[in-house]
Amino acid sequence: MSEVNIIEQYHIRAKEFAKSYGEEPSDHIINVMASAMMTRDKVLQGGSFVQAVVDNDLASAVSRADSECVKNLRIITLAYRFGQLVESEF
Repeated sequence: MSEVNIIEQYHIRAKEFAKSYGEEPSDHIINVMASAMMTRDKVLQGGSFVQAVVDNDLASAVSRADSECVKNLRIITLAYRFGQLVESEF
């Protein structure tokens, strides 16, 4: 599977994950959620905000977050912790 297809799969899964929690975040937040999941799975490396989420460093995450990420910190963190692609999707 190509790298682009893997990235698309993470974005699709992030959107489905948010919907399962009753959330409909912006494309920006879907991208951040996917980035957190890909960083966890060592597919791609996220930016400084995502790395702070991965490191479970709340102070750094809040200080690095834009206003939209601050408002969506819960769903981003949940996606990082629990949003999984099934193995057959890799």
